[in-house]
Amino acid sequence: RLLVMSSSTNKKRRSEKMASLIALMALTALSPLQTGRASLRSTPRMGFFDRVMGERQGCSYTNLAGREDSWGRDAAKNALAGIIPTHTEDGYEIATFAGGCFWGIELVFQRVPGVICTAVGYCQGQLERPEYTEVCAQQGGHTEAVQVVFDPKQVTYDSLCATLMGRLGRSMFLKNQVGNDRGIQYRHGIYTHSSEQASVAQKNIATLQKQMPNSQIMTELEPCKIFWPAEEYHQQYLQKGGRFKQGQSAEKGSTEEIRCYG
Repeated sequence: RLLVMSSSTNKKRRSEKMASLIALMALTALSPLQTGRASLRSTPRMGFFDRVMGERQGCSYTNLAGREDSWGRDAAKNALAGIIPTHTEDGYEIATFAGGCFWGIELVFQRVPGVICTAVGYCQGQLERPEYTEVCAQQGGHTEAVQVVFDPKQVTYDSLCATLMGRLGRSMFLKNQVGNDRGIQYRHGIYTHSSEQASVAQKNIATLQKQMPNSQIMTELEPCKIFWPAEEYHQQYLQKGGRFKQGQSAEKGSTEEIRCYG
């Protein structure tokens, strides 16, 4: 009788272990942050055995649009060449900012008169050609960012810094968070392309800090590292329609409320 009970108990334990393993495999197969904001995005999923056994390929840039629609294709060329440019070939200046979800902050800058084009992507991390799923899983230390090509004769770099800080609002005092988006991939920052930009950004933040001495501004201020453009479906996402296929205005000077998730 003891032998029968022992055998039954062992079978039950093996069954429970198998059920736990199957549940773990199912969870691992989901996109990172499946219960958070990432679940709102139409992201491709990788299977469990692809993650465990597969070889990392890195993001593909073959279908990125080029100017005038997007800075994505040019940003990819620069990244693959290991270049952090200060200007475009035709003389426009380049800036890089992070402000939480890159969908919304890109549209903010698209609307600024003097901004020529933009691209969203990942910067300040270690992985080359990072993919969205890797950034969401915080695998390479990147933050979501937007690279802005602008005409300094029409809009100053200082004004662009002010645009970022104004968009952040009280989130400028939060570390690794903008609004309800939390994690190192949502940290906010100004990533400079030259010593001139660094000086302007430093003064901008210092001025704000003096106005609010009781709260510490957490916005990063660092030299820009390689900016890796995001997948094409992220580029100008809200202008193209977002989740609900309702495009939002990128018209210069537009003051329409930005629906951050489309």
